[in-house]
Amino acid sequence: MKPFCEIMVNDIFPAIRAVIAKELTETLNYTQSDAARLMGVTQPAISQYKKEFRGTKIKVLTENENINIALKDAARNLTTLKSPFDSHIMCDLCKNIRQEGLLCKLHREAVPALAKCDTCITNNEC
Repeated sequence: MKPFCEIMVNDIFPAIRAVIAKELTETLNYTQSDAARLMGVTQPAISQYKKEFRGTKIKVLTENENINIALKDAARNLTTLKSPFDSHIMCDLCKNIRQEGLLCKLHREAVPALAKCDTCITNNEC
């Protein structure tokens, strides 16, 4: 059985990074190199996120208005940090995504036997 954390790591975190990379480079006008530095990844990773070679589940996130706003806020917040490793941005987004039920949707698609499961929403531990 796949735990919800595996869905988060394999599907959601790359999509989060893809949205943040696009926000940094397309809305906030950072170069790919600067966005990579802010995010703690490489410039080629930013390129792949922008082309959706990585983070292919973007639509699941951006269709939800609350999560879309949180992602844009996260990108702006990232620009004010001394280091991307000093923040709880990913943890906060993970909790928000789980509370909105988006992780449950993906988890149920991956494991149909979980039709009545609510662990993603009720478990707020990281």
